[in-house]
Amino acid sequence: MNKKCPKCGYEIQDGDQFCINCGYKISQNNKEKLKSMKNEKTEDNSTKSKKQPIKRMKVLEATSSDLYSEQPQEFWKKKSFWGIIVAIALVVLIIRANTLPKGYSNPNDVMEYCMKRNGLLNGMQNTAQAQRSIANSYGAYGFFDEDNANTDRWQLLKNKKTKRYVFRYSYDGESIPSYVVMVEYQNGLSQLYITPVNRGHIAGIFKDQVSQEYINKHFPADQYIGYSNDNLEDMDIKLEPHIHEKDHGKDWVWYDSSRNE
Repeated sequence: MNKKCPKCGYEIQDGDQFCINCGYKISQNNKEKLKSMKNEKTEDNSTKSKKQPIKRMKVLEATSSDLYSEQPQEFWKKKSFWGIIVAIALVVLIIRANTLPKGYSNPNDVMEYCMKRNGLLNGMQNTAQAQRSIANSYGAYGFFDEDNANTDRWQLLKNKKTKRYVFRYSYDGESIPSYVVMVEYQNGLSQLYITPVNRGHIAGIFKDQVSQEYINKHFPADQYIGYSNDNLEDMDIKLEPHIHEKDHGKDWVWYDSSRNE
């Protein structure tokens, strides 16, 4: 087929290197086409090469974001796990700290234990004459009467909340679960014989002239188990060794020195 000159449109024959009308070099046209083809290929390659790093960057960004999102999640999972463990441990400690020991369930066992540990209470199991002598030596004149069979003399307090004989007592900044024996004194005041349930350095405490309001606040009881002087005498309990009276301040305190002797 006859071809036309790309410049002037004049018909040229196959093999012509120049247009006889305008002198356009036919071979130059072919080279330019080849060149344009090469340029198109290079452009395609360059665009591909430029697009590939962008895709790779997007992939890297996606993976890195996943890593960053996973790390905080793992961190908070571990933190929340240990937080739960610590919270459970604190709850257990609080429950243990606020839980009272059961102690003896039989009131006679409680009284015998208290006489073994509380020096003044132990001395009260003697005869009425000896009891009056002990009371007078402490200045408690008129404390005893002649009715040694009076079962209202010594009263073991029963905890209103737990229905047992143990109360929480705070002494000198220390929480001490204790048994409490009360004796009505005079003018609406009472005496308390407080004996720690657990064997520790404090063996017994005696509080004098205690109001009923104080007793109701610190030792709320719904029952008072009564004992007479004769009841205590019949028990015939010996004071445990190493129990010594060392404090004659506001409260009389007996200490167990067995660990130091």
